[in-house]
Amino acid sequence: MNPRRRIMGVTLGFAFCFTVVSCKLIWIQLVKQESYREQAIRAHTRGEPVPAQRGSILDVSGRVLAQSMPWIEVRLDGKILAQRPQELPQLASILGVSSEWLKGQADPEKRYQKIAEGISAETEAKLRANRIQSICLERKLVRNYPNGSETAQVLGYVNLQEVTLAGMQKPLAMEVGEAGVEKSMDRYLRGVAGERRIIHDAVRREIPYFRLSDRPARDGYHVVLTVDQGIQHVVEREADLLQETYAPESLQIVVIRPGTGEILAMASRPTFDPNQRKTYESAAVKDRPIADTYEPGSTFKIVTVAAGLNEKIVDLDSTFFCENGEMFYAGSSLKDHDPYGVLTLREVVAKSSNIGMAKLAIQLGEEKLYEYARLFGFGQKAQKGEGALPGEEAGLLRPTKRWSKTSITRIPMGYEVAATNLQMAMAYGAIANGGKRMEPRIIKAVVDRDNRVVLQFLPKVVCQAVQPGAAAKMVEALRGVVSEEGTAEAAQVPGYEVAGKTGTARKVVQGNYAEGKYRSSFIGFLPADKPEFLISILVDEPKGKVYYGGKVAGPSFKNIATQVAEQLHLNRGASVVAKRGAL
Repeated sequence: MNPRRRIMGVTLGFAFCFTVVSCKLIWIQLVKQESYREQAIRAHTRGEPVPAQRGSILDVSGRVLAQSMPWIEVRLDGKILAQRPQELPQLASILGVSSEWLKGQADPEKRYQKIAEGISAETEAKLRANRIQSICLERKLVRNYPNGSETAQVLGYVNLQEVTLAGMQKPLAMEVGEAGVEKSMDRYLRGVAGERRIIHDAVRREIPYFRLSDRPARDGYHVVLTVDQGIQHVVEREADLLQETYAPESLQIVVIRPGTGEILAMASRPTFDPNQRKTYESAAVKDRPIADTYEPGSTFKIVTVAAGLNEKIVDLDSTFFCENGEMFYAGSSLKDHDPYGVLTLREVVAKSSNIGMAKLAIQLGEEKLYEYARLFGFGQKAQKGEGALPGEEAGLLRPTKRWSKTSITRIPMGYEVAATNLQMAMAYGAIANGGKRMEPRIIKAVVDRDNRVVLQFLPKVVCQAVQPGAAAKMVEALRGVVSEEGTAEAAQVPGYEVAGKTGTARKVVQGNYAEGKYRSSFIGFLPADKPEFLISILVDEPKGKVYYGGKVAGPSFKNIATQVAEQLHLNRGASVVAKRGAL
């Protein structure tokens, strides 16, 4: 082959290869540069979660009911301590433990063993100042409830859960609400975790010079309740007294504002301390005012009376012959606790006559009785929408087609139905509020860290259960209950007109009414002419000879109401003077 042609061929070959390589390099540099760069960064990049601090739960005045606080653990490296024995007495002195005990914890084969937790800021400062190398300090946030068991069922509790966020390899331990407000408002309290993105070398060590931009965490919002801590404290003390006096199976107390539906306090027994997670039982965690249903007994009688007044079938002065204590209907006997003759409707309410109530219900009819029971909120959950406490039961109100022949005489006195204490409170709240039934509220607002309102919960009218005139007459009848002639004389509050109703219901055990077992209750509000608050008390199976609602729950109402009226700075005697002036 001609040497010149051979040289020319080789030259052209080299030129072609060079051109191909050059084009490839140009393509990589100009077209695929960003893609390859991203792949390289991705291969040497990891994301680490930055935890958000959970928001606090506050009472209506901003007092802390639940908060996440720094919690510091001291962990001992036994291997380093063995190399630095001079640190042992120094460490023991700072922690306030004996050198012998600390020496017993020091195992050269074990590293980072927890030897103390929840240390003070002062202790932490001393440990850092002395530069003790055999320990490490681990800081984390722990949920704290400053008032212990007070408001425990309402607040609920949190659990730590490990969550792996998108794009991150390391899981994040987060406080997640498991009950109460902690659960219902978790999405606001939890906050949003941030991200710390770093570039690492082949052995996953961070290269600080190539630190990527971080995405900061957004701490959780604070949740403000309608609960007043001062009123809650009063209620908790009275609950303890009831528990001590009657040793009931359980008890519940609810305090609301009738005009707004705000829950000012809510407590039950048994209870628990959410700070001591390992010590309480599931029964104590139950939020009984919304989760326990029961036959309310005579407190349910307001439905029948209010319905009769609203339909103008009767007036307070209408009379009923109460059969001298025993009436037969559909082959079944119905009794009063005393042999009453002729009573006005006002007296039927004051003396809690079952027979008088049954006769009124018969006049009203099944369909109307059922309709008004629904209007007062029975057979349906009281809470609606966002902010509702978890675990609420709807209770029981059977449609009329499932009533027996005697149901029309039993339901008016609070049997064959089931309700929660909160439902009962809201029903009486409707009477106190001119017939308007409000939706109960436990959440007032959600605010950010600068106290700016993120979300506000406003009062909501559910329905007009009865007209204002009928409600006013019902209030007048309930005043008679809390008098010398009524069943709740013990619930009188000096200086105030009180309206309310007692309830004493036999308790069902294994499908039958148990002998000597009762649920005792009282629901009342004051001032009767312009109610500022309402209290509903239920004592389940009080022990001893006293079990009537007026005798068991009535005095507790008086105790709570007296103190709440003082805290709310109500004008003592104003309603009494007004009533006397009208006469």
